[in-house]
Amino acid sequence: MQPGQTVVVKGLQTGPDFALYLLTGQNHETSDVAFSFQIHQKDKAAICNDRKMGKWGKEEKKKDPFKEGEPVDLRIRCHDNKFDVYCNLKELATFEYRQPLNAVNHLFIDGGIDLQDVTWGGKYYPVPYQAGIDGGFGTGKKLFLSAVPEKKCEQFSINLLTDKNEIAFHFNPRFNKKAIVRNSNLGGWGTEESEGKFPLHNDLAFDVNFVNEPYAFQVFINGTHFCAFAHRTDPSNIKGLRIEGDVILMGVHVK
Repeated sequence: MQPGQTVVVKGLQTGPDFALYLLTGQNHETSDVAFSFQIHQKDKAAICNDRKMGKWGKEEKKKDPFKEGEPVDLRIRCHDNKFDVYCNLKELATFEYRQPLNAVNHLFIDGGIDLQDVTWGGKYYPVPYQAGIDGGFGTGKKLFLSAVPEKKCEQFSINLLTDKNEIAFHFNPRFNKKAIVRNSNLGGWGTEESEGKFPLHNDLAFDVNFVNEPYAFQVFINGTHFCAFAHRTDPSNIKGLRIEGDVILMGVHVK
């Protein structure tokens, strides 16, 4: 694990208790645990802790954020000196390191959870952030972005750029107006589209997916379809990405 990376666990809570360990070895019973996150439904508690040389450290307790039978979205973000813990997209806890982050080499999850997706990655992304898209953003390509609005976020934008550095798709959440504006700038700004209920919140992380289909971009926010944006230029000309505004990026992937 490296500072800036995030472990993302998604699933369904199927029992009263479950646990996640970030281990410094392969055996979850004997290895040191740099960080443990345990849910105990009976005690209505989420417990953060570590274990070194067989001895558990001092527990740090928070209120249990999950419920049996309901979805789980658990994210552990690494920093230089602490983990930030997000539960169902809301920050729940901060846990200062008691063991070196670079000692973590295994992940262990056990208990009453039906896992649907486990990923880790990301880095610290500067904002504004600009990058090329290897192979372009043709039909079938997907952009995945995970982020957190800054506390006083007014707006940010995600822009898909053509090889002429024009904007093929401008996705612009405006918190001050509770609207997400979509547009293009191909030698000049086109017609704005802003239909749809505003689904973002200043205190919640979020995921956005752009899926390039033959006639439009399909946009999903937190796994739910939000809108379609009909192509205004040939999407095979899209070669880059630019993100700017009041947002903290946790992950950006194109596949």
